[in-house]
Amino acid sequence: MNLLSDEHLLVSSNDDKIILTDQRIHMTDKIWGKTYQITIFLEDISSIEHLYRNNVFYIVLAMLSFFLSIISIGSGANTATIYAGFIVGGIFLTLWLSSRQRLIKISSKGGGALCFIIEGMNEAYIDDFLHKVQEAKSNRLKDL
Repeated sequence: MNLLSDEHLLVSSNDDKIILTDQRIHMTDKIWGKTYQITIFLEDISSIEHLYRNNVFYIVLAMLSFFLSIISIGSGANTATIYAGFIVGGIFLTLWLSSRQRLIKISSKGGGALCFIIEGMNEAYIDDFLHKVQEAKSNRLKDL
């Protein structure tokens, strides 16, 4: 990302995928081998979210599989069916646990949202980053 003539870098994170300056926040990433970029000027930020996301479909299938296995025990089904149900339930539970992700989503007024997965950041660093974004936005609004 090239900085504007009167722009100053404040912080970068996620291996320079996210760059915060005193005027805008910029993200560069790749999906399926194709590069995409999104930039939001600080005065256009409408909300900042720190959220968790997971695939609920996997936990539903895990619970259903465990439930059917327990019912099979009571109905006298063969042990192979019972074990298979518990194994499939365990697989879906593992998939659900691996699908959990922490995200930061920065939305703009009337435009797209900058959404990125938080990798290898502790809670203190995340809080500091969010504080810097909010402080930069406040300073930018004062300058305008």
